[in-house]
Amino acid sequence: MKILKIHHRLSHWLAHASVIATLMLLSRSHWVFSKLYHGGQSVENICLAIAVFLGFVLLMLVPVAILLPIRMAETALRILTVSVTLYVFWPTIRTLPIVSQELGAAQKIGLIGGTLILAALAAAKLTPELWRRMQKAIVFAAILYIAFPMLLARVTDPLVLQMPRQGPLVVLLLDELNADAGEQIAAAIALEGGEPRTRLIQAVGPSTITVIPEFLGGPHMPQARVCSPTAVCDTSGVFDFSRLRFDPTDRMHIVGFFHPYCSASGLASCAGVSIPSSVSPIIDLLCSFGRILPGKKADDCVWFDARSWQAFRMRARDTMFLSPFWQEGGILYAHMPFPHPPGNLQGAGLAADYGDNLKLAANTAAQVWKRGRARFGDDFRLIVTSDHPLRPELYCRHEKYLETGCNITPSAFEGFVPYIEVGQRFSDVLKIEDNANIFKKN
Repeated sequence: MKILKIHHRLSHWLAHASVIATLMLLSRSHWVFSKLYHGGQSVENICLAIAVFLGFVLLMLVPVAILLPIRMAETALRILTVSVTLYVFWPTIRTLPIVSQELGAAQKIGLIGGTLILAALAAAKLTPELWRRMQKAIVFAAILYIAFPMLLARVTDPLVLQMPRQGPLVVLLLDELNADAGEQIAAAIALEGGEPRTRLIQAVGPSTITVIPEFLGGPHMPQARVCSPTAVCDTSGVFDFSRLRFDPTDRMHIVGFFHPYCSASGLASCAGVSIPSSVSPIIDLLCSFGRILPGKKADDCVWFDARSWQAFRMRARDTMFLSPFWQEGGILYAHMPFPHPPGNLQGAGLAADYGDNLKLAANTAAQVWKRGRARFGDDFRLIVTSDHPLRPELYCRHEKYLETGCNITPSAFEGFVPYIEVGQRFSDVLKIEDNANIFKKN
């Protein structure tokens, strides 16, 4: 009889713990989707991290439930269930007007305290039968919440991107290029015989993920976040790269990083370059949980290893110059990870590193112009622009710059990026005012 009671109690708590573990995993769907979207971890590493994580949660919860008195254990597990449920829906909760985008320590403490009070009330007032029903409803709602953006993307009309047909074209997107840095890029192109026409244009968002959808002709997405392995979501809708279509006759070639460009259809060629990861997937996953704690920020789990990023930059550059575009013509869109920090200068601060990366960016732009002109003649055109300016506030928290210094002169044109055209067959550069829907404007 005693063995049966222990077995019954163990089964009961195991079911409780399984629900909590499932909800905790669903709360990290953003982490899973982000790694698949950005290419920061392999599928095998993601699966390993999930397996270790689920095993850890179950091992921690079951002994606690068995060792505590029945009533106390039941209350503790209910509190955990409600708390984790709110964490699952946090991406939507944080968009509410009463919730600031970047919570301070006091706000996080208040949020955690309020969650615990709500959870305690749920634990005290619900009967066991009602609680079991509520658990099923919570898990179903959480799964539907995670799956809804993917389902929405499936039923929305595909975005067909119309390309200009004015000869061979390269659109070179230099990531985090300040408005002031455009002169250096233009000067390097001029040394190779180009006659660049430049102006400053408004960046339509503060980060790559908020800009690129609109850059490619999608909606304005100021609060974009990854919501599937191929899509980003915002209150304005969904932008899914797997629903992005090109006309094969346009011969569109893409080389890029950070976004799943190769999920688009109709491309003549595509090469995605994966961002290097400097931490294990397990540490990465666990860190993503800690970001809700007081004193933590949303980007505290972003790691940049200077040496691996230098190799990554050169790999992306080499991949661009190996694109079939250089033999076939058409259009090449190249999203390059420079002058994006970190840099690789030993003991250098952010300003020196950014300047060094900018030299690589200028040299690359000049080589693209030189090679394109030699291959395609007067028909060749080049556009150089950026997604958004440098974000010192992000990189000043980088371990390297905490040691070497983060002083850098702010851009005199906040929120603007350069727009540079080179070639003989362009329209009026003054018509370009921002970096939305760049291809349609050319």
